[in-house]
Amino acid sequence: MSSSKPAWSERELPAFFRRWRTDWRDEELSPDNYVDFEGGLRVVLAAAWLFCPETVDYRGCVFLKENFRQGIVDDWFTNLEGDRRRIELVVNHVELWAMFSNTPLADSDQLGEELPQLALALGECWQGVLSARYPDREITVEVSDEEDGSYGPTVAFWTSPAVSAAG
Repeated sequence: MSSSKPAWSERELPAFFRRWRTDWRDEELSPDNYVDFEGGLRVVLAAAWLFCPETVDYRGCVFLKENFRQGIVDDWFTNLEGDRRRIELVVNHVELWAMFSNTPLADSDQLGEELPQLALALGECWQGVLSARYPDREITVEVSDEEDGSYGPTVAFWTSPAVSAAG
């Protein structure tokens, strides 16, 4: 799976949610109901930082604030000879397996199998948020899933100056 303009169009409800709805014997229950019934407001509030991340504008690049360390970024500028695209890709990638290292991904909830859908949703949100936040830049979000399974679903982005309509 790889996309530069992520679109989460084939939404399938997660297995744990479908089981929860069946346990309640109410197929009309929505994900909104799940969040309310299961006390998920705290998790949703924290997840807002994942879906609408804070960013840092530094040396003509945009970086995820959570991943930004000035000295490390300066080293990448040296090591990658100022290649802004590659520098942003190194700093602005999120490996979902690593993000959820304390969550069992292979249990009966099949959460590991749900991560590609989460990656697409995250990529689509980043595309919209970053494009609105930086209208003078072209934002490219890449969602990928390594074929050999080494990194799992990954979301990354880079920026470049926006091309004007005049050319």
